[in-house]
Amino acid sequence: MSMKKFNMSVVALVAALLFPSSTFASGWDYLGEQSLYSNGAESDVFASTGGDYKICRDSYVGPAGALKVDLYEYDPDSYNDFVGTRYIERGKCAYFWGIGNFVDGGNEAEFFAKSRTNSDMHLIFYD
Repeated sequence: MSMKKFNMSVVALVAALLFPSSTFASGWDYLGEQSLYSNGAESDVFASTGGDYKICRDSYVGPAGALKVDLYEYDPDSYNDFVGTRYIERGKCAYFWGIGNFVDGGNEAEFFAKSRTNSDMHLIFYD
């Protein structure tokens, strides 16, 4: 086996281990993740190209009960647009369906989450 083929095999194996097949089969694209530590804390922007949007809470961070999370679309020229509120339990996901109307001139919607609780949470974003 050539070194190039070997390296590509290793890359494929690592990708398969990092991203289980269920990730690919679900149709969701992983955007990133971030921990929030206080009420009012805002995540970085995780942009979407439209369709549906999903935010999951890590299984190990924060209390087991549902924590309140608001989703906004960042608008540099005006007030940020409120998208919706979800209550997300540890290890569970919340969905925002049909968010295409928030896509603007850049062909993306610049979404960010805002914590509405004083509990720690680790959020994972998908488009």
